[in-house]
Formats: sequence, structure tokens, C-alpha cells
Amino acid sequence: MQLYLGMSLTLFVIVLVSVSSVTHGGNVLVLPAEYSHWYNMRNIVDELLNRNHSVTVLVSTASFTVNFRQPERFQFVVFNVSLQAHELHGLSEQMIKIWLEYPRPNMVRTGLEIMDLLGKLRETHQTMCHTMLRNTELIARLKALRFDVLLYDPMIICSALLAEILDLPFVISLMGSPGFSMERMCGQMPAPPSFVPVPPSVMTDHMSFTERLKNVIVYAVYSAAFRMTSISLDNYYSQVLGK
Repeated sequence: MQLYLGMSLTLFVIVLVSVSSVTHGGNVLVLPAEYSHWYNMRNIVDELLNRNHSVTVLVSTASFTVNFRQPERFQFVVFNVSLQAHELHGLSEQMIKIWLEYPRPNMVRTGLEIMDLLGKLRETHQTMCHTMLRNTELIARLKALRFDVLLYDPMIICSALLAEILDLPFVISLMGSPGFSMERMCGQMPAPPSFVPVPPSVMTDHMSFTERLKNVIVYAVYSAAFRMTSISLDNYYSQVLGK
């Protein structure tokens, strides 16, 4: 009986060692956006670390939310950009101001401000993307780290392009987009404007005729801005990929 127990224990230890030797955590590259987008993604990062995965966060020097100077359980890869943190923060403050003042009587002015702001954000992000993707040393370093997957926020407009350049599968984490634009046009999320208030909004699904009309107009503005951005991105992707 003792011999049987001893052999069983030995066999159990061998199996345990064999299994532990072939299991390993993944190597995850993370490309976050700012504000609540990063705080939401940070929960995913922490859980990945708790499960013994290796995590590296790719961030620019202009980030005002991701504190890359603070020691963390994960690694940072930081790349330089010509933009300053206060410039990006200023655009975000402008967006918050528009949201806080919505709805207001002059919907035409609101629409023009939204279009102008989204245009500035597109130009800013393209500058950051160009700096990141044209940095041959950075791309070579990322390839050398041999990541298994890219976790990104699509608010970084070239995140899918980075995944293609690095030849990585990707997972998307989206906190939300202005006017549900990405959710509606990319994710096919049903959002009839007569029932679903455009975010951010103080309205509910019970809207008056005037409120529904305003809601439709703002949805149209966000949709038009998103389509314009998409056309610009199509050209940018073609330039970077050469096809």
C-alpha cells in the first residue's frame, strides 16, 4: 500500500511539473486612449497581470492621463511626439464644454463646433500616428519584443494600422465614441435617433417632437464627421501601407 501511494505521489509530481513547464502567460501590447478610456482599460490590464500575463503599455510623451513616469507592475514603451500634453488636454476640455452646453437653442452653431473640434482631433491624432508609425526604431523594438496580441482603443485612429504593421491579432476595448459613431457604423449597433438620445445628452427615450428633431440633427452631424474622418483615414492607411 505504501509503495502504491509513493508511486502515485511520484506520478502526480511528474504530471504537475510537466504541465507547469508548458504553460505560460501571454505577451500583451496595450495602446490606450485618454481619460475614462484608459481607466476602463486599466482594469483589463490589472486583471491580465493578476493572471500572470506580461503587459507593455505604448504611450506618447503627450499623454496627460497615463503616468508613464510612475512605477507600475507593467512596462512602458514611450515615444516622443512634437505635441504637448496641454494641447491634447485643451481639445478634450473643448469637447467637454460642448457636451455640458448641450442641448442649446442654436443647433447650427453646435453642429459647426462639433465638426471643427472633430477636425482638430483628427489632425492631432494623425500627427501622433505619423510620428509613431514612421519611427523605425520604435517599430523594430516592438517587433523584437514578440508580442502575442495588441489590446487597443479605436479612439486612437491608427491602432488597427499598428496591429497590421506588427502582424498581430488584436482585441478592441471601446469606452464609447462621440454620437455612438463607431458603435453604429462599425459595430452595426442599432440606435434609432427617435428613441436613443445622442451621447452625451440629458434626454431620455421619451422625447418631444422638437427633442427628436434635435437628436436626429446631432446624429447626422456626428455621422457626417465620422464619414469625413474615415475617408481621410483610408487615404492615410494607403500611404503608410503603400497599397
